[in-house]
Amino acid sequence: MRRPTPRALGRERIRSLNQSAVISAIHRHGRISRTDLAAELRLSPAAITALTAPFLEEGLVVEAEVGTSPSVGRKPILLGINYDHAHVFGVKVMNHAVVAALTNLNAEVVALHEQALPDTRERTVVESVVAATAALRKLAEGAAVRPLGLGVSVPGVVDHLAGTIRHSQLFGWEQVPLAELLGAELGLPVLVENDVNALAAAHAWFGHGRDHEAFLVLTLGRGVGLGIVVNGSVYRGPRGGAGEFGHTVCAPLAPRVMDPEPATLESRVSDGALAAQASRLLGREVGAEELGALADAGEQVIVDLLADAGDCLGVALSTLVNVFAPSLVILGGEGLRASPYLLPRAQATLSELAFGDLADGMELVLDSWGDDGWARGAAGLAAARFLQEATIPLHAAPVGVGGE
Repeated sequence: MRRPTPRALGRERIRSLNQSAVISAIHRHGRISRTDLAAELRLSPAAITALTAPFLEEGLVVEAEVGTSPSVGRKPILLGINYDHAHVFGVKVMNHAVVAALTNLNAEVVALHEQALPDTRERTVVESVVAATAALRKLAEGAAVRPLGLGVSVPGVVDHLAGTIRHSQLFGWEQVPLAELLGAELGLPVLVENDVNALAAAHAWFGHGRDHEAFLVLTLGRGVGLGIVVNGSVYRGPRGGAGEFGHTVCAPLAPRVMDPEPATLESRVSDGALAAQASRLLGREVGAEELGALADAGEQVIVDLLADAGDCLGVALSTLVNVFAPSLVILGGEGLRASPYLLPRAQATLSELAFGDLADGMELVLDSWGDDGWARGAAGLAAARFLQEATIPLHAAPVGVGGE
């Protein structure tokens, strides 16, 4: 059999890139005419027709509606993505549970399921994810779905290209080929990503960051995580470890009850750190989930502790703003359950320490997604990857959910 020539391979690569650009542009606009697509992508109308024809034939792209024309004549037909053309699984793996979602290609949920995780051994996690996808199939029984793949978000340093967990302190994992293990069990393409990076990628595709080229996602909870989006893409660093922001050093500006000595951000504002400090101040065991209620009840030392934590958060935010100058920062995670006591100080300190006008006009948004939202984010990551890599076959036969 004759092998493709380098020129032919080059043409195929250009076509693939153009197809991806077309899908991304249609998604970004929601509805767009061929003429406007051609103008935006600097391609000829004939090229746009040729590039969109296979997607229209497949049913991934549809002629959605007729637009308006500034001149007399034929009105343009607008193209849109048929997000129900196929489906993806998304999973967030935590140390106590697996939360899974079955969604369409716009991460709109068809079914949700939470699977208890008795331990974090590799085999246990793989079996739990497989069981969760089977439960989703059963929950959606009666609706034929086309599963294209699985997105998995996990805490730790991830080689997203290889699908390997290089290091996860929470799970005690080193060099775990999770994508390979799950792919062998499920017979589907599997994408593995750091949980905060997956959340950032999902926000870039369909969430708060959709209209922003550069933004950050800062999460508080068991740890402190950072997702960095630059030019619309997640920045992971050459070894996949970018965003370990919890290990940078900070101190409250004018501490009320916190130790004034500099320490890591995670040792100041993570759930475990705040619970330990609260327990010391009150002389009894206190859980992080109690802090908001204690502050509401007028427990002044807890109000002061949360104000100090907010101060640390503001110092951290000002550092990020001074380095990245983002147009948007999204704050997420269970650690924001006491946000009414954290955020006022955080915002005041950010305003005080941000250089010049870098914080002026920057949006600071609270992410309202729970654990199921993070699973939806993992599904959104998979959906975005499959849509952007438009040369991935989209011909998976419909699967009656619950069958093989």
